[in-house]
Amino acid sequence: LHLHTPCCSLSPALRSFLLPGSMEAKLQCTGDEPSKIPYQLLKQITNDFDKERILGSGSYGTVYKGVYENGGEIAVKILNNIPVGLDDTKFLKEFNNLRGLKHQNIVELVGFCNESVEGPAMFEGKQVTAVSLRTALCFEYVSNGSLHKYISG
Repeated sequence: LHLHTPCCSLSPALRSFLLPGSMEAKLQCTGDEPSKIPYQLLKQITNDFDKERILGSGSYGTVYKGVYENGGEIAVKILNNIPVGLDDTKFLKEFNNLRGLKHQNIVELVGFCNESVEGPAMFEGKQVTAVSLRTALCFEYVSNGSLHKYISG
């Protein structure tokens, strides 16, 4: 999967959360496109995807609240079950749809993660090396709660 977004490019919304010298500041550059964010950083800012940080979940994934060292907040949507090479189109479709949305009433896509990682796995009773995808979409954090409570009922 090739996304035509420079790895070092940070959106203005994400750039505002960075502390000089912090792990996330190493990503800093310029640009208006969503930024590629390492999975390790997402683990760090969500406290290793702590259940207490869950904002919501659905069929595509779980959304966590991420908090940077300076107190800046971000919503991190970890996408579920995207097999390597079989359905990268799910991620790419959602990414491309969201990256073009710019409106005052829509949360902005500020970053993404799409990393392949090799590691041990069990297959038919044998330990093998497998590749798994770590995929996430990161949005500006809005503290007003779920849209569901405003549009339902």
